[in-house]
Amino acid sequence: MLILLFFLCYKSSMIINAFKIYISKLLMMLLILPIIYSCSSIKTKTERQDINDIIYSKRQQAEREVAEAGGGSLMSNLFGGNSSRKSSSNVNQLSINPHLWKASLEVLSSTMPLASVDSNSGIIITDWYNLKNKSNERVKISVLVSTQELRADGVKVSLFKQIQKGNSWSNVKVHPDITLRLERKIVQRAGTLANNSN
Repeated sequence: MLILLFFLCYKSSMIINAFKIYISKLLMMLLILPIIYSCSSIKTKTERQDINDIIYSKRQQAEREVAEAGGGSLMSNLFGGNSSRKSSSNVNQLSINPHLWKASLEVLSSTMPLASVDSNSGIIITDWYNLKNKSNERVKISVLVSTQELRADGVKVSLFKQIQKGNSWSNVKVHPDITLRLERKIVQRAGTLANNSN
């Protein structure tokens, strides 16, 4: 009889402990549920954005608009012809000369696709561009605007040319007169833009 009483007491204490654990878990859930519910009722507005709004700053977007305006041909841009096209680029905030920058963008972007445009460093790099009627030749141009003044030495052009031999491209030397002509064209266009802005 004593053993039975001991067994019943032991079982009842186990039941009471289990009940206490159950009650504590229930109270914990009752405390957590309002917090979870209040978090789920927060209204979040999700809008789809253009990928360009995420990647580029407002200034870079304005530069891209100028770059994507397009028109003209590669030869006319390198060796002659003026473009009187106007753009909405916000070049007054640049740390480099705005006229040299805008002229560089206009001359390069009118025919060649731009791979990189960085107004903070003053660097414009085009993508590889196949010359007309010469699918085995391609060129790439980089321009560095390095001054705040409108000076002839404020812009540096580097031109790279490759010829396809089999399945690979090999570099070819470019005559320095071509890069010099392109630099002069950019400086002349920058001078025209500066005169038109006065």
